[in-house]
Amino acid sequence: MSVLSVQALAKRYGERLLFSGVSFRLAYGDRVALVGPNGTGKSTLLRIAAGRDEPDEGNVAVARGTRIGLLEQETLLDVEGTVEERARDAGAHIRELEAEMRALEPRLAGGDPEVLARYADVQHHFEHAGGYDLDATVKRVLDGLGLAALTGRLVRTLSGGERTRLGLARLLLDDPDLMLLDEPTNHLDIAALEWLERFLVERNATALVVSHDRWFLDRVTSRTLSFERGTVVEYRGSYSHYARQRADRDAALAKASERQAEEIARTEEFIRRYGAGQRSKEARGRAKRLSRVERIAAPERLAAHSWRLEAAHMASDTVVDATPLAVGHAATPILHTPRLRIGRGARVAVVGPNGAGKTTLVRTLIGELPPIEGYVASAPTARVAYLAQAQQGLMSGSVLEALRDASGLAEQAARDLLARFLFRGEEVFRDVAVLSGGERTRLALARLAAREANLLVLDEPTNHLDVPAREALESVILDYDGTIVLVSHDRYLIDKLATEVWLVEEGTLTRHEGNWTSLQRERADRERASEAAARQGRLPPRSLAGRPSARPAPGSSASTKERRRARPERPAARSRLAAAASRPPEAGGRRQSRARALEHRITELEERIKTLEQRLADVAQSGNYMETRRVGEEHASLEKALKDLYDEWAREGS
Repeated sequence: MSVLSVQALAKRYGERLLFSGVSFRLAYGDRVALVGPNGTGKSTLLRIAAGRDEPDEGNVAVARGTRIGLLEQETLLDVEGTVEERARDAGAHIRELEAEMRALEPRLAGGDPEVLARYADVQHHFEHAGGYDLDATVKRVLDGLGLAALTGRLVRTLSGGERTRLGLARLLLDDPDLMLLDEPTNHLDIAALEWLERFLVERNATALVVSHDRWFLDRVTSRTLSFERGTVVEYRGSYSHYARQRADRDAALAKASERQAEEIARTEEFIRRYGAGQRSKEARGRAKRLSRVERIAAPERLAAHSWRLEAAHMASDTVVDATPLAVGHAATPILHTPRLRIGRGARVAVVGPNGAGKTTLVRTLIGELPPIEGYVASAPTARVAYLAQAQQGLMSGSVLEALRDASGLAEQAARDLLARFLFRGEEVFRDVAVLSGGERTRLALARLAAREANLLVLDEPTNHLDVPAREALESVILDYDGTIVLVSHDRYLIDKLATEVWLVEEGTLTRHEGNWTSLQRERADRERASEAAARQGRLPPRSLAGRPSARPAPGSSASTKERRRARPERPAARSRLAAAASRPPEAGGRRQSRARALEHRITELEERIKTLEQRLADVAQSGNYMETRRVGEEHASLEKALKDLYDEWAREGS
């Protein structure tokens, strides 16, 4: 059943046609990516789907009773109260559901089918939104999005990024039937990104997502809507599948368009040559047929570039060598490191939570900040080019002035270099302050290219870039022959680039050989080893159904009896509902309430995993690789969520 149906939408701004002929459907449980360059209308389409804006043509149909939540890039601008108060405000829907349940309970004993059906529906939504464990759900969401330390802060004192995260937290806690998410990954570090991915998959959320984070889209979405030539084209699969399909489609279109153009040129030449001779009748026939030919449009192509960063010669095998360091500001260390060595040609990715000290570390390694403890030595021939976060220092003057100030080049040499980075003609006189994120990055790369450095240090280079700009930047970095140190939350870029990952968290640094995928594999191996050790030692063994057997299992009669005291059972039979409704709740400790809520969540998750296992078997037999991969990833995420619940349940019972 479709929860959202979009038919032939068109939107204009003045004389400009933003998009037209946009049609697609979303069913319950769909998580769909909406991708395209900046300025194509992605945010506008979300606002139209949410009912905030009206289309010029077409219509939007939403299933009856559907609650829609829209996350916009600018949110909570004029909101009072603290972070925790505004987060709990989002639970108003849950409290309304609970009130309706309590109002229906006295009527359950009558056995009215409509009452029973309504109660079952309300209870399902109440459980799905975490209503039986609201305090823990609020804490989980705030912790997951990195807001736990800000709960007492007034909303009006938050930064733009913090307000965006709070807006996302409120949306997740409100648990709408359909989420329309505009750049939900902005301002999230990797830990928060991974948490959000798990949350959306575990909740089986229905969502339409606009994001430039390709790794996030791969983990969360199974279908992709792509803005192309002023409309939307649908592709099956997540972002990586979409990228391959589009590349194949564009290649086929380019070849077909080229063949057609050659055939048209030959036909036009024949018409010109024989239009007035003995074969004029044949020429007129060909001209008539040619006028009816539907032209094959060549695929859209980005402007070609010749961006390249040349690396100066590096004689030493070691570019940077540092003793164990303490780094920070004003003699206050925020990060301690082991001995660090950056070899010639290495590509080091520095990752970790916001505020962990990543930027401070790289600035210390290149000599912009002194270490609090230890020392840093660099090779005599090392030449550093540092791309600071948000390209600080590029906020005034023209494009040409910004390059000449940084490089000392003469005007013609500077204009020649800028032309390689697609700043041509009058564009070199544009003010830097009005450049887009992609244009600003191109200018920053031009400034770096003028230095011919052999150590390139990039601090969040993909922030605020759309996917085409990120891919263009990647191609430049991948072709660079020097040494690279990269601070980034862009896991897609890290996975393609890194030969070594430095993980910064809780004041320490850990080194890992390889890229992001190898780091994730290493983490998974450690978790499996830890789980195996736990099963053999401290934690109670699981039964065949996967539940701990040291206490009554969530599905056992003893556990069911406890749950009935705390809340009504899901109405499997009228007699059980009536008994549950008429039985007065018994007071219990806070820990017991949390344990019962956890048991219920474990039971529900096990049922979902069992259903998904059957679906996985069916899809695997069908030979649909993409769907098998998607369902398999969802199954793995649910298994991980179930493990986390068991761990939490064990702590409650200890």
